[in-house]
Amino acid sequence: MAALCQAQEDDMFSRNLHKRYHGLVMIRTRAIRGKGAWYWSHLEPILFRNQDTGTAKSLKLKCSLCRGLFSASNPSRTASEHLKRGTCPEFQNGVTPKFRKNNRLLPSVAMIHAPCSAVKPIILNPHISRPQLTQTQIDTALDLLAEWFYMSCGYVSLSTLNHPKFQAFLHQVGLPQVNKDSILGRKLDYKYVEAKFEFEDKLHDAMFFQMSTNGWKNEDQKTCAQSEAFVNVTLNLPNKSSLFHKMLFLGTTSTPNSTDIKELLSSIINEVSNGDIFRCAGVVADVGNVNNDALLELELQYHWMVNTKCQAKALQNLLNDFFKCLPICIQTASLCHKLVRIFNPQKKSSNNIICLNPQLTFTHDQTSAAISSIKNVARMSCTLNEAADQVLHNQVISTDPLDEELHVAIRDPKFWRDLECVVCLIKLMGTLMEEIEEEKPCLGQCLPLWEELKGRIKIWCNSFSVEEKQVMELVNIQLSKNYHQAWAASYILDPLYLIEDNCGRYLPPFKYLSSEQEKDVVKIITRLTQNEEEKHLALMELMKWRTKGLDPVYAQAVQAKERDPVTGKMKVVNPCGSRLVWETHLTEFQVLKKVAVRLIFLQATTGSVKMNHTYFNLLCGNSKSGNAAVERAQKLMFVSSNGRLGRKELTYNEEEEKILGCCSCESDQTESLVS
Repeated sequence: MAALCQAQEDDMFSRNLHKRYHGLVMIRTRAIRGKGAWYWSHLEPILFRNQDTGTAKSLKLKCSLCRGLFSASNPSRTASEHLKRGTCPEFQNGVTPKFRKNNRLLPSVAMIHAPCSAVKPIILNPHISRPQLTQTQIDTALDLLAEWFYMSCGYVSLSTLNHPKFQAFLHQVGLPQVNKDSILGRKLDYKYVEAKFEFEDKLHDAMFFQMSTNGWKNEDQKTCAQSEAFVNVTLNLPNKSSLFHKMLFLGTTSTPNSTDIKELLSSIINEVSNGDIFRCAGVVADVGNVNNDALLELELQYHWMVNTKCQAKALQNLLNDFFKCLPICIQTASLCHKLVRIFNPQKKSSNNIICLNPQLTFTHDQTSAAISSIKNVARMSCTLNEAADQVLHNQVISTDPLDEELHVAIRDPKFWRDLECVVCLIKLMGTLMEEIEEEKPCLGQCLPLWEELKGRIKIWCNSFSVEEKQVMELVNIQLSKNYHQAWAASYILDPLYLIEDNCGRYLPPFKYLSSEQEKDVVKIITRLTQNEEEKHLALMELMKWRTKGLDPVYAQAVQAKERDPVTGKMKVVNPCGSRLVWETHLTEFQVLKKVAVRLIFLQATTGSVKMNHTYFNLLCGNSKSGNAAVERAQKLMFVSSNGRLGRKELTYNEEEEKILGCCSCESDQTESLVS
């Protein structure tokens, strides 16, 4: 029996090493392509195997310069200690990182304004000749520099231009000094006109669009009371591309009510559509349940619109409900919060026992803080158990009821089982939210998405013996708050979800709808038609679509998938295939075709444009102080965001940290859950 357990442990250890190794190889490959840290050009992961069994036994990092071997647990620390500090005899500190792109976002320290008086003056060597550049070369170089600032908008401080060393660099390469006015002046105006022309050209070519607004409930903007609140307005086009329109400055006041939101949305729709409001197929917004009336009133005013709430926010709200209503989440979060505040792992006594501070008491916090406390306790599980053992051994148990409660909790196996249960729930919801933000599902995917969520929740309940009834009630309540009739209609009309029957026909998945959802399909289709005659034709064509479906050749072409070489997930080969089939092949459905093409492209999430709100607060000063600063910020954001949307670049590069966390092969089971 012992030998069997040992073999299982060795096999698990080997698999974890393989997973960690492949994760490091993936990170290094991306870095070599210019999407990662500089030190991966010198460090290579090496997997050592047992000569007898062939299983993996250790993982090391090999320095390609001196051939030394180091631990692979923390590549960044290895690079700092071995390469930067001069330990490696072959490494030159002056070498510029080989694989860093010119548009890589600088760390947050680059945003700190460094006063010139504190910087040591640069003494230029008069004997070193400066290159003599032509005016054309100078103009080209300065244009490229300005474009780099625009691409790094919000992440590189404009005060960098006034830094003495940067000015000395410009002098040495033969360029004149550059100030903020030149970057935010005529160059920005020219780039804005160019980007605006491209924006209008793409919008004009689109038959219709969906307006996406993100920022109505952005918690990140509430960290500072004096901070301006921003709402990003983007336009989703039928060809799956997006355009950034503008930022709305809400000021430092409280969140606007539903009436204000409706007026703002109406004015933007009129502004974008240039009077032809019918081109707006709908709105997706991250408004809360209270302000959802604004979206409903817009639908009543414009019957051809489909206005929905962001599903990423819906899942976040569901997680909040879990921590408000589920006893296991409430109790575990409460104990973890107390443990994090009382057990201070950095302040240790002489005998290495974690100190207790009886003055700290538990206070209710937001869900994010509760999740942070739970993860911290999971990471400190070994330390907390050791501390409890030492306290018990030394017989120094405090008489404080709070100390006794926490000591009992640490020694109670049920607490650790509950902790593992809640951590798994957090990971489950977090994984689903990440998938949604990455895939940006359309409305037709909402019903399968929530069914998948229910399936995962049921598996979680069965795995940890959690009462399923109360959990599913919370899921159904949140589903009812976010459900829209267009979900069912889009699911039925999208050829991507057609099901092959026994006769080889590809038919709409009506069998997966409830009777109420079938009625919703009829309601939304008739609402999106123009007159009574079209309503009658649409219902007849819907019956034909239900019985006839789509030709198998076209259905298989739309549903064809391939594996993404980066993520390894299966993705649809042609994302626009559903719309193209309706527009080019299903011409017999005259009315239903017009409804389908407007429905199936609508997105279910607000693909927010990431930006540094602190930077724009500094750039704008205060929106009440004048229109010049606000206009400048709008132009800068317009140029930067449309450039990034056009290139489909990630604004934040946290992939390396995520992969390193997922591939961690820590021995502690609870710690591996949240690493």
